[in-house]
Amino acid sequence: MAFRRQDIPKTTRKGEDGKPRRLYPRFAKDRSLLPKIDLAVEYLDGMVGRRRGDLSPDVVLELFGDPKLARCVLACLGDSYRYRTPDIAEIVGEEAALALAAWDLLTPIDVRGHVYRAANAELGGFVPDTDRSAFLLRVAAPLGLAPHHLEELLHLDAERNAVLIRVGPRPKAEDVLARYNAMLAVSVLRHASEVILELPELDSSTIETVCARHEVGWRRVGTETIRLAGRRNALGSWAQFGVRVARCATHLIALAPRSPSGCAVVHLNDQHLTFVLDATAVNALRPKRRAAATADGVVRCAVLMDEVAALRRKAGGGTNGWTMRRALDPVVVAGALVLPELVFTRDQIAVAVVPVAAGTAPDASSALAALNLALAARPVIALGVPPTATAVPALAATDAAALIALLDEVAGGQLASPTPLGLVEDEVLSIGWVGTERMAEVLGEADRARLPGRVEPLTLDGDAAYVSGFGLCRVALLDELLDRLITGPLDVATLRATVAARVGDGPGADALTLHLLSQHAVVARIRPDTEPVEGDRAA
Repeated sequence: MAFRRQDIPKTTRKGEDGKPRRLYPRFAKDRSLLPKIDLAVEYLDGMVGRRRGDLSPDVVLELFGDPKLARCVLACLGDSYRYRTPDIAEIVGEEAALALAAWDLLTPIDVRGHVYRAANAELGGFVPDTDRSAFLLRVAAPLGLAPHHLEELLHLDAERNAVLIRVGPRPKAEDVLARYNAMLAVSVLRHASEVILELPELDSSTIETVCARHEVGWRRVGTETIRLAGRRNALGSWAQFGVRVARCATHLIALAPRSPSGCAVVHLNDQHLTFVLDATAVNALRPKRRAAATADGVVRCAVLMDEVAALRRKAGGGTNGWTMRRALDPVVVAGALVLPELVFTRDQIAVAVVPVAAGTAPDASSALAALNLALAARPVIALGVPPTATAVPALAATDAAALIALLDEVAGGQLASPTPLGLVEDEVLSIGWVGTERMAEVLGEADRARLPGRVEPLTLDGDAAYVSGFGLCRVALLDELLDRLITGPLDVATLRATVAARVGDGPGADALTLHLLSQHAVVARIRPDTEPVEGDRAA
């Protein structure tokens, strides 16, 4: 995503001889930002699974010292870290969610509508605070829900409850830095009224096809120099159409056989500024390895779009849930830039489709090298390449059905970001227990009294149990400790030491020990042959 106009880090200087002021975007020209980016990634990675209300936006802002720079870096991380609304099943469990579906309550909006109708019918549309608990209890009972679950579902889709997830692998600081520089140049060009480009050795047919693809007007102003024209909207802003101008300029710069140059007239804060496309700006958009559609690739993608649209109409949604759109932003990693033509999305997965020139031309090998580097950061598909010719998922021909099958295959190989409840479940399965403090941290729950309800979906199948004061524990572990207690004479000190050795010393070990002792008393009453406790022996 491009940077907001007010967030673009820049400096301006007075032009010479009455010329417009010159704009100097603040590119990151060295590696001094890498440690700070690493810390920002570390913070976001540690907050995965937490709700939006638990995150502090000031942490990253204070880390970089410059609010504009910090917001731009966060925008560059937006492809990897996103927010999503939790599913109802994550709160109440699969069985309860299916029961709600029988009531046609599939989303928080449906739940709110159901509760509002009940409020209108029973209390004239207004529920006083004194009647709230009793009202929620009456509404929740027929639905098979606990009142606190119903209340949580009412605002589950609130912005503060959105859960942070990570899509794909953990981003590398070098890739984020490269993306920052590229998107900074693109963001400035989005406010251009005109862009002058000198494109050595780039043929006219390619220029014409690329400009037609982006619907940007152009004309020659020199032997190898062209002018791209922007367009104002009804409010006098250049930014809306500037998206096309920036993409078109980036496309042409990436395709130029030799290093291009140029300048742009941009409009920021009611100022006319000159942005010179010097070596720093050009290198950000034109690394050594790059992949962008040639004229033939643009045509092939246009044909593929028509085939996918026809498949959707013919099969009545035969695209398996994939939605298609024209790509806008480049995929940038350290040392490579990929300019997709199409992007297919489903759920949280976005797959970029990039046409590659046929044959063994230098631009084809460079494109495959760029795609290989980009593949480590996000899923991409090479169009026009035999699958055996590259490690990148590839499609040799423009076949819509084959593309959908390949998209399904690519999506199946993507790692899904765990939910907060999923993180707790994973830790219980791998360790055997999760303490109260850890659960509160992962679930973002400040009220410890609400924890049993939050983890109820994990205890419904009987594989885990909530122990007050201790946390969530696998039943197999509880049975193992209880068996040791039952088969021998009762020694509370030894039991406490055994528990502490297994789950760590502290108040949690005391709570688990008391729970085991209470269970021992129950078993002793059920099984008379159980070894008597010390008090009974003394009596």
